Amino acid sequence: MIMTPEQFLETQTFDDVYLDSQADPYKDSVFQDFKRLSSKKKGKFIERLVKEYEESLGNKTEPKCNGYDHDLLVDRGDGLRKKEIKGSFLWGDGTNFRWQQIRIDQDYDEIIFVAIYPDRIEFYEATKAEVLAFVDVQDEDGNWPYNQHGGKTKRSGTFYIDGFPQDFPFMKPY
Repeated sequence: MIMTPEQFLETQTFDDVYLDSQADPYKDSVFQDFKRLSSKKKGKFIERLVKEYEESLGNKTEPKCNGYDHDLLVDRGDGLRKKEIKGSFLWGDGTNFRWQQIRIDQDYDEIIFVAIYPDRIEFYEATKAEVLAFVDVQDEDGNWPYNQHGGKTKRSGTFYIDGFPQDFPFMKPY
C-alpha cells in the first residue's frame, strides 16, 4: 500500500501537522533549524555553543577528562571547574523549558543551563549541590516529582526540571 503526497494533503494528519508548525514559536526564528535537530545533535551543538561562549568571554576551556561525567572544563580565573551542560528549547506551545537527564551520580561541579528562546539564548548556572537539593526530594506522598525514569514512585537518580529560569532561584545568569 502506498500513499501519495496528494493523498496525504487530504488527511487530518496533514492539517494537524500544518497547524502545529504554524503555532511553533520558532517558525521564523534563526534557531528554527537548530530546534529541529535530533536530541543527540542538539546536545552536541549546545555543548559547542557553551564552549564558544565561554571562550568569547576570555575563559579557558578544555575537553572533558572522563567519559560521561561532565561536558566541559572551564577556568574563569578560579581554576578548572567541571561543567555539565543542559540545554532546552521551549516545549509545546512555549509554556516551559525542560532540562533533562540531570544525573546525581556524575562527577561535575556546576550545571550550565541554556535556555534557547526564539529571539535569544540565555545562560544560567547552578552548583550541583543546589540543583540536587531541588530535584532529589520526595513529596508528602513519598513520590519523587522530578524523577525522569521509572515513574514518580521510584528514585532513578536521573531527574528533570520544568519551567523558566526565573522559576528557580538557584539558576543564576552569567
